[in-house]
Amino acid sequence: MCALLPQCGGLTQEDFEQVNVDGFEAADQQVDHNDYAYSMEYFKADGAGEGYLYVGTCNNMGGLIGFYAQVLMNGGDILDAPICPPEIRRYRPDLGPTEWETVFDYRDVEDEGSFKTIGIRFMTILQAADTEKDAPSSRFLYAATQGEDSVLWRSKTGNYGEWEHVFTFDQLGGSIRWAEQLDGRIYLAVAYDSFGEAPPPGEIWISDDGLNFRPIMQNGFGDPNNRGVQALIAYQGWIYAGTKNDIDGFDIWKLRPVAPGSDDYEYVRVVSGGGPSAHNENAGMPILFQDKLYFGTQLYIAGFNPSSGNAFEGCDIIRINEDDSWETVVGPQSISGYASGFNHFTNSYLWWMEEHDGWLYASTFDQGTLLSGLLSNLEGVIAFFQKPQEKSTIETVSRLLNLFFDTEDFYRFTHAGGDIFKSPDGVKWYPVTMDGMGDPRNYGWRTMKSCPDGYLYVGSTNTTTGTEIWRGKAPEPDKSAAQLLQQLD
Repeated sequence: MCALLPQCGGLTQEDFEQVNVDGFEAADQQVDHNDYAYSMEYFKADGAGEGYLYVGTCNNMGGLIGFYAQVLMNGGDILDAPICPPEIRRYRPDLGPTEWETVFDYRDVEDEGSFKTIGIRFMTILQAADTEKDAPSSRFLYAATQGEDSVLWRSKTGNYGEWEHVFTFDQLGGSIRWAEQLDGRIYLAVAYDSFGEAPPPGEIWISDDGLNFRPIMQNGFGDPNNRGVQALIAYQGWIYAGTKNDIDGFDIWKLRPVAPGSDDYEYVRVVSGGGPSAHNENAGMPILFQDKLYFGTQLYIAGFNPSSGNAFEGCDIIRINEDDSWETVVGPQSISGYASGFNHFTNSYLWWMEEHDGWLYASTFDQGTLLSGLLSNLEGVIAFFQKPQEKSTIETVSRLLNLFFDTEDFYRFTHAGGDIFKSPDGVKWYPVTMDGMGDPRNYGWRTMKSCPDGYLYVGSTNTTTGTEIWRGKAPEPDKSAAQLLQQLD
C-alpha cells in the first residue's frame, strides 16, 4: 500500500550508495584536502561512445575557514591563506565501483608554494567556436575557478591534458559564479567574495564565440549593494540573474538585447528586497521545473555574515511564474507550509536543485554540524581563538577541527548533517536525508546531477574526511504494486 502514497515516490536515503573513497584517494586527500564536490556535470564529447560524470573539487576549505576566522579576529594578510590546488575527477565505473581518474589538476597550472586557486566552482556544457577545425562550433565542457584570479577553461574531450584556457577575470576577490547560453551568446556571472570594505558591484560579461568576453553590466544593475551576480538562467527568451546583496536583500533581474547581436540591453527587476525576507542575501542555484523558475537563497558566510550581522536563519525557495509574479515555496507564509530552512534554521544555504525522474530535489548546507561541535567544545574553541596562532598550518587547522568535531553526539544540540528534500510538484516536499546520509560530517550537499545511467549523483562538503559522492536510483517497481494500482484505476 506504500506505493499509493505520494511521498513513497522518488528516492529515499536507502536508495543511495557511496561511489568514491572519501576525498577520492587517501594519499591525495592527505596532501590536497579535497573537501568539497564544488561542481558536477555529465559530459559526452562529440563523437564519443561514452559519457562521464565530472566533479570539480574545492580544496582545504577547513584550513581556509580556520585561517580567515583568525584574520577576522587577529588581523593578517589574506594572501597567506593555506591554499591547496583543486582538480577535476571523472567517474569510471567501468574500472571499478569507486574509481575516479584525474582529468585536470591545478598542480599542473600553478607552482608549489604559490598556489592561488582553491576550487573549480562551476561546470557546464556550452556550444562555442572551435579553434582547431573549420566547423562553426563544437560542444565544450567549461569550468570556472575560484581564487585570487577566476579562470575559465574548456575541453572538447574532458581528457587529461586537453584543456584550453579561455578567459581570466583578474580582479582580486572576483569570481565567475555561473555561465549560461541564450541565442548562441554566452553569459558569465561575476561576484565579489570579499568582506570588510565594500567590494565592487556585480558584473555580467558576454561572448559571441565562447573565446572572447566583454562586459555589458558592471554596476550591480544600478545598485552598488548588489555586490555579486550569483547565478544566471535562460527563461522565456530572457536571462534571469540573481544577485548578492547583504544590505537590502537580493534582487532578481531579467535582461535581453534590444536587438539581435546588440550590446545594448533592456533590464527588468523581477524580485527585490530578498523576496520573502531582507535577510536573504543571495539568490542562487536556479532551475526550471514544470515550466516555472525556482531560485534558492543563501545567508553568507556559513550562515553568519560578519559584515551584515545576519545570522541563524534558514534558506528560502521562491518560484517565478510565466508572468513574472512570484511566490514563496519554502519560507515565510509559504505555499508548501515549510518555514525557512525546511523548518530548521540551521539550513542556511539552499545549495543545489536538480530534476530527476520527474521529481525536484533540493539540497542544503546545514550549519548544525558546526554548531554541534562548537557548543559541545565551546570552552576549547574560545581558548583557541584567544591565543593567536603563528600561521594557519594544516596542523593548526587540524587542532581546530578536532575541537569542533570531538564529540560522538552530533545531535545533542542541533539538527546536523546536510539535507536533501524532494517534491513531485514544487509544493509538497518530503525529506530524503536529514543527517548527511548518516554522517553529520557531511554538512552539506554542494551539487547534484541527474545522469543518463538513471542515477542521481550528489556530492558532499566534508572538511573532516573529504568529499563523498553518492548515487541514488529507484528500485524497479514491484509488479504486485503496479497490478494493484491498475485495478484501482
